[in-house]
Amino acid sequence: MRGETKQIKILAAIGLALIAAVFIAFAVMPLRGGQRFATQARPAVEDVSEQEVKLYPVNINTATAAELQTLPGIGEKTAQKIIAYRKIHGTFKTKKAIMQIDGIGEKTYAQIKDLICL
Repeated sequence: MRGETKQIKILAAIGLALIAAVFIAFAVMPLRGGQRFATQARPAVEDVSEQEVKLYPVNINTATAAELQTLPGIGEKTAQKIIAYRKIHGTFKTKKAIMQIDGIGEKTYAQIKDLICL
């Protein structure tokens, strides 16, 4: 009886080890097309390329300085001017009203008009 109990314990330990090995194998095994199980961690924001992130349209009435700077021709100083304008005058009523900001003329507006919204 004592020998049978020992064998049962050994078989149970081997069985648990096999179950754990199978679980681990499936958790890390790639699926077809290079996809992995849903348990795989998502990449950090820093690991995502710019092409995968939807940058536009940028809401000129609510955007942060960093968001405004994603627009072509808008640098740090111009972004700060936009934010200062909003604090003084309120929200922009039209997209073209952004041309009231010093540094945003016809050329810059032509570059950003399809990338901004209200």
